[in-house]
Amino acid sequence: MSNTPTIVTIQTHHNQSGIISVPPNETDSPIWSRIKLAVRANNTEFLSSNNTIQASWADVLGLVRELGSKNSQVSLNFRFRPEGDALDKLKAFSAQIKKAREQRQTLVEEIPPSELESRLQHLGFTKRHLKEFQLRDLSHLLSLSNGANFSVPGAGKTTVTFALHTLTRAAGQHFIVVCPKAATQAWKDIVDECMEEDSPNNGNEPFTLLEGQEIDIITALNSGSTRFIISYDLMIRQQSTLSTHISKIPTHLVLDESHRMKAGWASQRGAFLLSVATLPVRRDILTGTPMPQAASDIESQLDFLWPGHGLGLEVVYGKTPREVLGNLYVRTTKTELGLPPAKRFFIDVDMEPGQLALYSIVRNEFLREFSRTVSRNMPSTQILKARRSVMRLLQLSVNPVLALSAMANEDYSIESKIADTVLEEGHSAKMKAVMDHVRLLASEGKKSVIWTIFTDSIHSFASSLADLNPVYIHGGVPSGSTSDPETREGRIKKFHEDKNCRVLIANPAAAGEGISLHTVCHNAIYADRSYVSTHYLQSIDRIHRLGLPPDQETNIYVYRSKAPAQIGSIDLSVSRRLTEKIRNMQVLLDDPDLHELALDEEEAVDPIDYDIRLQDIIDLISELEGKAIDPADGL
Repeated sequence: MSNTPTIVTIQTHHNQSGIISVPPNETDSPIWSRIKLAVRANNTEFLSSNNTIQASWADVLGLVRELGSKNSQVSLNFRFRPEGDALDKLKAFSAQIKKAREQRQTLVEEIPPSELESRLQHLGFTKRHLKEFQLRDLSHLLSLSNGANFSVPGAGKTTVTFALHTLTRAAGQHFIVVCPKAATQAWKDIVDECMEEDSPNNGNEPFTLLEGQEIDIITALNSGSTRFIISYDLMIRQQSTLSTHISKIPTHLVLDESHRMKAGWASQRGAFLLSVATLPVRRDILTGTPMPQAASDIESQLDFLWPGHGLGLEVVYGKTPREVLGNLYVRTTKTELGLPPAKRFFIDVDMEPGQLALYSIVRNEFLREFSRTVSRNMPSTQILKARRSVMRLLQLSVNPVLALSAMANEDYSIESKIADTVLEEGHSAKMKAVMDHVRLLASEGKKSVIWTIFTDSIHSFASSLADLNPVYIHGGVPSGSTSDPETREGRIKKFHEDKNCRVLIANPAAAGEGISLHTVCHNAIYADRSYVSTHYLQSIDRIHRLGLPPDQETNIYVYRSKAPAQIGSIDLSVSRRLTEKIRNMQVLLDDPDLHELALDEEEAVDPIDYDIRLQDIIDLISELEGKAIDPADGL
């Protein structure tokens, strides 16, 4: 048997992918089997033939990192042989890994604030003066080749990132920001808010919003402009155009609200961003909630930021994100902002009899169908069905009339007596309590925002609170000019400027990002909440953010439907899961505000009524279904 090492060739392919190959007569070698196994085990997208594998360049880097040590090459009797520009790229990758490992463990040498301010002023960045914590974050990010800014909303992530771009900008380099539609205006405004008109090197160049068809995008990118904004939605539709451009033009790529790529290869946006991760000359991610559901949410963000380094894999294998990241990120907390802490109140409201009966029936059917079958291996159709049932319970806890209507459209069989009772009750006791609360605040001259996850509930609140001249925002409200009262921006302007507009009703998924309400509103009322911690945390930050005076009270009111212990409250389930997710982020981010928020959830009295027994519920349902036996019949 020959002891001659197997030569594993590495080449680049169209700048985005790489080709790994062995000689045709070496396809039965141990290293080739090991490489094929690693590719499959890492869920890598790849093309293969007998002796070649083509995969994304990031995945090739990951394989080199995993198998390329001297010990591995000796023990597996092979040698990596990079050809062409693959050699220079692998040398640069090796140096980057070494530097990143050092920076994870040791605080980097940072630029003094006075020097940063001097550099920014020299470049025309004079209209906005960075605060001490912003200069600290900027200095730290400048010392990293790629950066993560996990600061809370309102801490100025946009400003710090634009300052970072201003200081690192090079001739011929493009700056592309991918963000939610709601955040585009903030990026468009940042130039005028920071830069002088006569800034050197065209420093006051405005952002160009990439929109329209493919030809429009190509024309804009080749127009001579260097600063661009594109939404996540359009990015997905223009993958080829963007990847081609980033591969040809040196690009600093920023992901705003980067948790939107948390699904990684399982989503279109995540798969695209991971596939182009090695192309930009610099990458930065911004989000105040890097792991909204679980620690694994941060995996794809780390793999985008540091492709091939294996940081995401370390999280998957059980290391805490904080241990993995070390010093590779910055975070400004609300405590550092000097914000007075928000006060949180939990208000539990008993369900009406008809609502409780309908809720109990749906709850029982959910348990009957899923209690023994729920698992990670459930078919996707069953998972979708279970999610629909959970959303139905959430809707029943706040708006049983609309839930009943939706169930009727789905041919859901409900006894007419129960349906009639629900319709007679009208708005749930929780909705009535929320509206009474809003009216009380309005009578005191205070504005409030009502948060609800259901569009139908938004319309119900808006109709019933017409006397308070409300505005509302959900996913169906378009973005546009502030002068158009039908747009999201126009409605936010009215809420700010019209004294008679006392309430904003919104969906956290649609309005939890990109808007500031703290100058006019200090009371947030939650008619319901979802299991997504991002929606809850970011919606709070609409009214609790930098700029509040030190004596300003911010009040958060969480309304929950109270249910018998034997039935259980879905609002309590939401509260428990949010607590766990907030705790996970607290561990990563070492944020005292997240600790207090989770503590408030934990210490709130459970919305459970222990005085009602299961038999009482059974009797109530029988009564409403007309099946109850008159006690006199048994005498």
